[in-house]
Amino acid sequence: MFGFGKKVEIKKIDINEGFRQYEKNPDKITIICLDELKDYDELHIADAECFPFRLLDRFEESYPNKNMKYYLYAINKALSEKACKKLLKKDYVVYDLGSFLNYREREEGFQATRKNRRRKR
Repeated sequence: MFGFGKKVEIKKIDINEGFRQYEKNPDKITIICLDELKDYDELHIADAECFPFRLLDRFEESYPNKNMKYYLYAINKALSEKACKKLLKKDYVVYDLGSFLNYREREEGFQATRKNRRRKR
């Protein structure tokens, strides 16, 4: 046909459900915050890793495992959707968790509320 590339369908999961799935399968899922480090340091999903959206072109250097499931989120849900589109084209297994503003599970960071803060083991 015209060679416009394959259509990418973004899989979306509720951010809270995504965290619960991660807790059941931490060896198969990596949660990634696409916000800048300063925002990540303030508040983020417990166990999430920070990989700012502006560095997305270098994702493969930090995350070479394409068999892992990557759950992406940001404060601005448009960023996680854009990131999913880019990474799907590179054959990553990614899910869009949407906006961090909808998150109600365990948190980490300077602004984490006491009841939601992750307990150190």
